[in-house]
Amino acid sequence: MGRPFGSVRGNVMLARLVGIVLGLILATSGYVVAGWGSLGTWAAHLDLGPFEPHRSNVGMAAAIVGGVLIAAALLPRRRPKRRKRAPMAFGLELEPAAAPVAAPSVATPVRAAADPVQAAPAAPQPPQAPPPKPKTFSELRAHLVSLSRDEAWAEAARTLSAMRTLARSDEELAIVHRDLGDFARAQGQMDDAAEAYDHAVYYARQVRQARPTDDSAELLAGALSGVGDVAEAEGRLDAALSAFEEALALRRSRGGREAGDPTAQRALSVNLERLADLREDRGHRMRALDLYRESYDIAGRLAAADPARFGPDLAATRARLSELEARIST
Repeated sequence: MGRPFGSVRGNVMLARLVGIVLGLILATSGYVVAGWGSLGTWAAHLDLGPFEPHRSNVGMAAAIVGGVLIAAALLPRRRPKRRKRAPMAFGLELEPAAAPVAAPSVATPVRAAADPVQAAPAAPQPPQAPPPKPKTFSELRAHLVSLSRDEAWAEAARTLSAMRTLARSDEELAIVHRDLGDFARAQGQMDDAAEAYDHAVYYARQVRQARPTDDSAELLAGALSGVGDVAEAEGRLDAALSAFEEALALRRSRGGREAGDPTAQRALSVNLERLADLREDRGHRMRALDLYRESYDIAGRLAAADPARFGPDLAATRARLSELEARIST
């Protein structure tokens, strides 16, 4: 599991330290130059050149600037408010079908009145085939999965739009908004992804409240994982940690009932690693190590049952676990 925001956080901490050091230097220099207290007496003989008549003002200004730098470095960064945007503005709407153009009418030649031959009756037209029955939501969802495997993104976008039109129940609405979030996040549209995942969590909670089953637990956990992914991408690590922890609790609430479901087991393993990465970013390395070891045990069982499908996952988890163990031992 990569940690794309480790360097960003390191840069932020470095900037804070530099601000504190510069602030202390300026504040101390201003205190001494202004001659405040006993520390300033030794610098009274220093000549400030053209600024000598304004020694006290110069010292005060330097002290104020230094204090501002220290305060700015110590105060927490305020997260900018998200700019409101049109919902789902990433081109999923289908263009309206063009209206059929009527063919120009052609005048039928009129037979002469003296012609005794009557026009032959028109041949009966064969019955037209009924229009194809619209696909159900489940059929569209299966088609979407197939399209995503083939990386047919344009058709996948049209299928998502059709799914959103057909979705009626809370479960269908949760599924389609989760898929919309996945699609938007893959396109780099983080605002749209965050909005879609928030809707998915809302509808999934309704399903979970009405039907507390394993399926509803996984539905909500999947939506929360999307929320966590976007929050981590935006640097909101507290929100990401909360979302991943709730998702993990839901997946663990299934007890041992998911042991025979490889998909559920893999989701649990991935959830553990995502949470472990965040824990390590917070400095909780031993907790992160425990989470990775738990994930490694699950990945090992999956790879033993299906090496072709889960072998790469096991190799990646083993490498990440070894890296974390080596970092802790040093």
